[in-house]
Amino acid sequence: LQLLWTTALIRCARQPGEVAWVQGLLDESTKLDGLNVDIAIRWSAVNALATIGAADEELIAAELERDPTDQGRRAAASARAARPLPEAKAEAWAAVTGDELSLAMKRAIAGGFHRPDQEAELSAFVQPYFERLLPIWEAKVIEEALGFVRSMYPDMVVTQEVVDLTDAWLARDLPGPVRRSLLESQDELKRALRARAFNS
Repeated sequence: LQLLWTTALIRCARQPGEVAWVQGLLDESTKLDGLNVDIAIRWSAVNALATIGAADEELIAAELERDPTDQGRRAAASARAARPLPEAKAEAWAAVTGDELSLAMKRAIAGGFHRPDQEAELSAFVQPYFERLLPIWEAKVIEEALGFVRSMYPDMVVTQEVVDLTDAWLARDLPGPVRRSLLESQDELKRALRARAFNS
């Protein structure tokens, strides 16, 4: 139960006191009896701090030095992609759409790319996503191509414009797996729009 609450607070920390608490997990100023701040909690804290702009490259690099494993490298790449910076998003996009990295690394970066409260940074990649759909589908093996279609859909840009753009592409002659993935992603986006409307 303690671990569940810790993980929840790490992900939700926004107020200065909460952010300081999460930072304390890394510098050991935050101490909870019975809680083992293992490498998984540390990377969770780094990723969450990166998402709100409270973790710079120096902090991410320091954590990677503590955990220079394959898993650590993927966690660091995910944290870099999570930063609310246009250059961080551009670097992540180039990495996911390029040919240099492994599929596991691309998945990690894609996992960090989309974050709530980053619509301003992510909106720049809505049109490029749709423009790259078919070229990537045709050029990559199916596992990687379908991974791009699913993981890079702009689901954090919760706007009617993205729904309409998806409809425009669904009106085209698309491969079956691409069409199915777009429909599923669009359904989730529509639910998010309805939730926003209900809460407004």
